[in-house]
Amino acid sequence: MHLICGWKKVNKCYRGRSCPIIVHCSDGAGRSGTYILIDMVLNRMAKGAKEIDIAATLEHLRDQRAGMVQTKEQFEFALTAVAEEVNAILKALPQ
Repeated sequence: MHLICGWKKVNKCYRGRSCPIIVHCSDGAGRSGTYILIDMVLNRMAKGAKEIDIAATLEHLRDQRAGMVQTKEQFEFALTAVAEEVNAILKALPQ
């Protein structure tokens, strides 16, 4: 499943619920942190944030739990996922 489709599906299932979504990989930081970073950024975009600072968002995550998004590849994956969503939004705009 494409990541953004999966993200949208998870968020749609939990819309309106009072319980949080729990994400966890083996150590709870690398892959989990990558998903959480993407989720935070895309949620901010969906709420109409004028500016998104992905590095600052990651720094905030790391203030909460050390080691979130452990590798360069995971950070690049998050950037790519966000870029794909931005491209989809731009394509959907009227010409």
